[in-house]
Amino acid sequence: MTKVETTKIGGGAMYAKVSSRLKKFRADNPRALIETTPIPQANGMIMFKARIVKDKAETDSAEATGHALQTKSGLKDFEKLETIAVGRALALLGYGADGEIASSEEMEEFEDFKKTQKDEMIFAIKERIDSIDDIDELREYYKSTVRGAGAEVDAYAMERVKVLKAKKTK
Repeated sequence: MTKVETTKIGGGAMYAKVSSRLKKFRADNPRALIETTPIPQANGMIMFKARIVKDKAETDSAEATGHALQTKSGLKDFEKLETIAVGRALALLGYGADGEIASSEEMEEFEDFKKTQKDEMIFAIKERIDSIDDIDELREYYKSTVRGAGAEVDAYAMERVKVLKAKKTK
């Protein structure tokens, strides 16, 4: 793996920007070849293929290809697809952060997906907590399911205990 400058994105994942990887790759491989080809698809999408050869003067030089597929809606989307394809090929040649191959957009989407999953889990736990009317049952649910879900859920469960205790004293 080649050491490349990284940046933190989303929930803390480290990502090496394609521009940083490309700069490092060019410095390490001055006789490299990078070819990109847009390939229109029948369904209106466009695929970009990037082919990278470390040393075009050597017949057995390391080589990698990367692809990106998306609906093209503008010039920036076209350029982004090309960058993603180049980034994937560079990652396959070892120019990435911790072996990642995904684009920064894909990494950010994944971080958003994880946050959405966590939010949905917390919502479901809170709904279940709200449906429990017995303190012992709530404690058992907390011990078996909720413990470790985070401070927000802990506080919510404690508030529910207070509500149930108040109901019990009435």
